[in-house]
Amino acid sequence: MSSDLLTTIGALAPQLTGAADKADTDRRLSDETVAAMQAAGVFRVSAPKRYGGGEASLRTHLEVASAVAAMDGSVGWLTGLWNGNNWCVAHFPEQAQDDVWGSSPDTLISGTLKPSGPVRQVPGGYRLSGAWSYASGIWHASWAIASAVLEDGPAAFLVPREDFEIVDEWHMTGMRATGSNRFVVDDAFVPEHRVMRLGPLVAGANATDAGAAAAFRTAMVPTLVLMVVGPQLGLGRAALSHVIAGAGNKGIAFTSFDRQSDSVAFQLQIAEAATALDTAELHAYRAADAMDVHAAEAVYPDELLRARYRADAAVAARSVNRALEVLMTAHGSSGFADASPLQRIWRDASVAARHGMLIPQVNLEIYGAALVGAKNTVSPFA
Repeated sequence: MSSDLLTTIGALAPQLTGAADKADTDRRLSDETVAAMQAAGVFRVSAPKRYGGGEASLRTHLEVASAVAAMDGSVGWLTGLWNGNNWCVAHFPEQAQDDVWGSSPDTLISGTLKPSGPVRQVPGGYRLSGAWSYASGIWHASWAIASAVLEDGPAAFLVPREDFEIVDEWHMTGMRATGSNRFVVDDAFVPEHRVMRLGPLVAGANATDAGAAAAFRTAMVPTLVLMVVGPQLGLGRAALSHVIAGAGNKGIAFTSFDRQSDSVAFQLQIAEAATALDTAELHAYRAADAMDVHAAEAVYPDELLRARYRADAAVAARSVNRALEVLMTAHGSSGFADASPLQRIWRDASVAARHGMLIPQVNLEIYGAALVGAKNTVSPFA
């Protein structure tokens, strides 16, 4: 990540931290927060350059989401998801991209790739109906990606704001301000150019397209899996910094320690948490860097490597949550007070780690099958 972008993100810290409690209570970001982030260009990181985007590498995508999440988990999550949806839209036909970004490079896109329906073909396109849950950032989105299954396999559909309704049902323990509600489409017409078949992308059609920008040649499934782990990295580092900052002024109850930092037991806990976070970053960034190299060379990584990258993401998320468990115990019960930012970090990370793409058992089973040469029967998205 460039130093200029890091400085830009850092300058937003007072606004993000100051608005975090209200956003958590309101279950959505304020319009002012979104506007400030848009003005800074944070949500344009992964969009095509011809629309004012940054065409960022996967590594940069993770670093940006991590840096924002260190200030507020929900904003970091939406940074990762809105930029991730930009990456997805960049694979639609150019006419669809013009529809989305032609009037503004700051257009926000929400959505989900879990199929719903029904869908039927009509002259010039399709009629789409259905409901899609956990659409992060849907309150501020002008477009949504909805998925359904066609005769030739799953496809993604681009739907403008006037064609969907939002069902306000996001009442969660963590990541509350992401407003990840359900959206409903009722018999909307979707022209053919706003439909993208997912099968060819899953099979690597984008990865070997030498005419495309390298940023859009990373393997689709492991890219999307890795993108949702970026915010976890920032949440973990924020928790570690908070606990260390308080260690010189906070004692350990029912002991002789007036400062936690003087306790060898506490020091060991800090070291354990820090190395778990190192593990998370090493796995996540190893995978991102390797995938960026594949993209630069227009190579589609083989099944074993793709499975390993998914496993890297799962191990990273699990390592962050293990670190947080240690840090919450080390800091003490005051970390669960409403006034403490630590409890929100813990809540946000706990919910984020349960995202369907990060489930350790799924990703590790796919990796294990690839390691022993067994057929993947877990998921067609590999």
